[in-house]
Amino acid sequence: MYMPCRAFLSSLALLASATLFSSVVSAEVYVGEYRYDARMSFLKAGELALNFNRFGNEYEVAGEFQTSRAMSNYYSWNGIFAARGRWEAQGPVTAAYMSRTVSKDDDLKIVVNSESGARRLDGPRRDFESIDKPQGNDLISALFFSPSCYRGGVVHDGEDAYELNLRSEKTQHYNGGPEYYRGEVVNCEYTVVDHKDRKRRLVVSLAQVGDTTMAVQLRAKIPVLPDAVFKLRLPAPTTLPQVAMAAR
Repeated sequence: MYMPCRAFLSSLALLASATLFSSVVSAEVYVGEYRYDARMSFLKAGELALNFNRFGNEYEVAGEFQTSRAMSNYYSWNGIFAARGRWEAQGPVTAAYMSRTVSKDDDLKIVVNSESGARRLDGPRRDFESIDKPQGNDLISALFFSPSCYRGGVVHDGEDAYELNLRSEKTQHYNGGPEYYRGEVVNCEYTVVDHKDRKRRLVVSLAQVGDTTMAVQLRAKIPVLPDAVFKLRLPAPTTLPQVAMAAR
């Protein structure tokens, strides 16, 4: 899988506040590229690729999800997305977000969030329309890269917000099997409530990978269907701190 998100991030940078993304001189920089396998029971559902960069008090995430060939017979969803924002003590705080997705019926959707508002293009033959900007942080930043269980209360996918209630936080040993993480994790168990008041259970397992605390597994419990599980594939690259000497 390749990551066609560089131009996407460049466009996203133009949406962010000019004061937010000011010069960064002599700041520590952490860079990592990660791959997650998505499964539903014995079926490989797809692959999620994430690029994560943190430079001083700023961060960016770019990602891509592709449905597997086996899964596409039943369901297909492919997309790229990117987020930028501030890195604070509790973790990422989203300032701008973009996503471009295509469903099985080739329905194209583009969502753009910036500090000034939100817009959506729902179909290739339509125009962008203004929509209500969802509250909270984007769900990828909040769930995959928060250094501890997320307590922000709300996350979003660009257009819809989800209430996230932390039910429990437990430290335990985790063994993901060959090619996956093995060791101590913090399991963050949430109840997720969407805009239609539907409830789901979500368990995020956080661990130290290189110099970054991140999700090594995310399990979504779906009624009737098998759990949807994202597992970080190892070895993941070590994110070594560097020093940024040039202004961004």
